[in-house]
Amino acid sequence: VQSKSVVMTVPSHVASGLLRPLSESAANALSKLYYPPVAAVSISYPKEAIRTECLIDGELKGFGQLHPRTQGVETLGTIYSSSLFPNRAPPGRILLLNYIGGSTNTGILSKSEGELVEAVDRDLRKMLIKPNSTDPLKLGVRVWPQAIPQFLVGHFDILDTAKSSLTSSGYEGLFLGG
Repeated sequence: VQSKSVVMTVPSHVASGLLRPLSESAANALSKLYYPPVAAVSISYPKEAIRTECLIDGELKGFGQLHPRTQGVETLGTIYSSSLFPNRAPPGRILLLNYIGGSTNTGILSKSEGELVEAVDRDLRKMLIKPNSTDPLKLGVRVWPQAIPQFLVGHFDILDTAKSSLTSSGYEGLFLGG
């Protein structure tokens, strides 16, 4: 296929592999961008497991919560899936989607699914779930080893290097946007 322009909107670590045959220096630059790991942990509890002080009119309401590191927890945040979307949990249960990991907790890559669920459950019992509640029902765990790009000092310099390397290699119509 011949084209005047191509726009790549893939993560930089994917673009790096695709561009290596065209421009080694562009590929090397893009491979320097940092993506820490994140896991999504979906678990369910009985409604009565929610701490009373977290309920509004007897229900868990709202979007969810972010967990600052000052709370002494690993979980980054929790989305109240069953409060946001109807029929996401059977009657009498709640569904919570939790994120754990990030640049300050890359150790999640060495944890099993069970260990990730245990970590999230331990954290939720500090702020949302009653400490003596039954164990959660694990519905799913998905780990992204390279999840969210970090725009660290030097990020734009890396992008400029990749773009100029593509241009100097004769790929003026190849644009990076992912």
